[in-house]
Amino acid sequence: MKKLMVGLMVVAMAAVAQAELLATWNTADNTGAVTDGTDDAVVTGLTVYGGAAKTGTASVWGMNSLVSGGGLQFTISSIAGGQWIENAVVAGTASGSSTGPREMDWYIGEANTGVSVVRTAAAATPFSSTLGTLYSGDTVSLRTDVAAGTVRSGTAETFTNNAGSFYITTAGGGMTLNGDLTIPEPATMGLLGLGALAMVLRRKMSK
Repeated sequence: MKKLMVGLMVVAMAAVAQAELLATWNTADNTGAVTDGTDDAVVTGLTVYGGAAKTGTASVWGMNSLVSGGGLQFTISSIAGGQWIENAVVAGTASGSSTGPREMDWYIGEANTGVSVVRTAAAATPFSSTLGTLYSGDTVSLRTDVAAGTVRSGTAETFTNNAGSFYITTAGGGMTLNGDLTIPEPATMGLLGLGALAMVLRRKMSK
């Protein structure tokens, strides 16, 4: 019976994680439209904030006039069936001016994830940022880290006027959100319930 329960638990764990592509931004006009994805997770509202201004037409998202804390953000509007996203990864290609930010930090709500997009040159460079767990209603943002300075100097500078450009480019297929949609399947939960009931009955009969 114990072996049966172990087997059922393995099945349950396999059912919990279902890795998939949840959203792709590959527009070239800064509209922030999610052009690919699934009905399982709805991602909306890619926009600039905190004083940043839209710029560029060859980017998934381009910003200038960056100041402390300025950047972009999007919202996990809904996730079907009470699910959540584990192992969430945002990936893409980042570039920008040499006077642009050396580092952009990822936040979930107001909590710094400790994960950053770091640029050491103005040239386009792929990035892949693992953000961890996301829930329906979470707002994810990528914010300027002024303390990390600019690509040119590597030390803190003031981003003013049109300096400080940062781009997520259309190269490499745009910006993507991948993750594991997590919730036990009803059928699996039913099997676990039957297994647990069988164990209880066996104990009673043995007494």
